[in-house]
Amino acid sequence: MMNELNVLSELMESPQNGYKLQKTLQIPFDHYRKVSFGVIYPLLNRLEAAGAITLSTSASSPKTKVATITEAGKQRFFELMAEPIPKGAHTDDIYRIKLDAMQHLPLSTQLDLLNDYKLEQESIIRDAKDNIAHLDAVDKTDHWYAAQRINLQIIQAQATLTWIADFQEQLTTNEVSHVTTN
Repeated sequence: MMNELNVLSELMESPQNGYKLQKTLQIPFDHYRKVSFGVIYPLLNRLEAAGAITLSTSASSPKTKVATITEAGKQRFFELMAEPIPKGAHTDDIYRIKLDAMQHLPLSTQLDLLNDYKLEQESIIRDAKDNIAHLDAVDKTDHWYAAQRINLQIIQAQATLTWIADFQEQLTTNEVSHVTTN
């Protein structure tokens, strides 16, 4: 789901070749996560076989294939955007992709997505505080160090909550001129 949504969301903006896609697909992630061509090209072939994209030869470079989203691909994009985000190792990555692509959604859906992300961050804070309480129950040096690392999670989640509140305010006070309200 994650890579498919990421590719389709980028193609919602404009047709792209594999090289350009590889660069833009990394935008939602931190600089340590790399999206390899070994992931991109097989995915493009699967999306083409499913009718979600077309691959055509570039006029300027015959060796370069350009991916363009189809109506079926747009429909699949909206289906993926509507799916609940699974809990797991890639939860935050999927939120980042959806947040990066949500300009294609109505304002109410954008606000719902931000609220879901807010609930996720609040859950992270609750779990982290529970973990710290568990560690504090036994006075050990390694527990103190672990608690410091967990405190970082709390600080990051709190910063994300502030960002979400600011984003919601910008969307609802018409500070963003291109927001669709339907």
